[in-house]
Amino acid sequence: MRTKRLILTAAAIAAGLASTMAQSNVYSVNVVGYVNKTLATNQLELIQNPLSDGTNTLNSTLGALGTGSQAYVWNGSGYSLSSKPKSVWNPDLSVPTGLGFFVRRIGATGTNTFVGQVVANVGQTVTNVLVANVTTLTGSLIPFAGTLNTSTNLGLAAAPTGSTLYQWNGTGYTISSKPKAVWNPDLTISVGESFFIKPSSNYVWVQTLP
Repeated sequence: MRTKRLILTAAAIAAGLASTMAQSNVYSVNVVGYVNKTLATNQLELIQNPLSDGTNTLNSTLGALGTGSQAYVWNGSGYSLSSKPKSVWNPDLSVPTGLGFFVRRIGATGTNTFVGQVVANVGQTVTNVLVANVTTLTGSLIPFAGTLNTSTNLGLAAAPTGSTLYQWNGTGYTISSKPKAVWNPDLTISVGESFFIKPSSNYVWVQTLP
């Protein structure tokens, strides 16, 4: 009888554990999703890939753009040109998250959907090292939007005094500078947008995914 009672007790505990495990929530620290970015037809737009899809090339991120579309990918001192004469980009340039480039969409105005994973896990910090007095075409490593001064997520409020930022407005650049503690004007940066930035001293741009 005692043996039987022990077996029944063990079975009840095991059943309770199984029930508890089945009812508990399991969370992933990885964030996977998509970003919709509207691109006008036959206009240069300054964008960046906001999510990592594991491949991060023009074909994997902008494969839906129409025949005849063009991309000008920043290589550090100029642009590498790619076009889409038929169904694929040639050459299939690398466009990792945070690298800015111009794109000219041919065809009707529409939405390009970026699908992939945020480069930072939940609670993780990522950094983008910007060199003093070097103009770099870049964007937010995490798909954040906000203004230069007020968005804690965007993180550009911490840029060093004397820095300059150039935002593409469709025909030229809107310039914001930081003579003292704040950017002027306080420009708004959208998800998937890139810009030129020239820090006055070495700047480690830090962002954290909450």
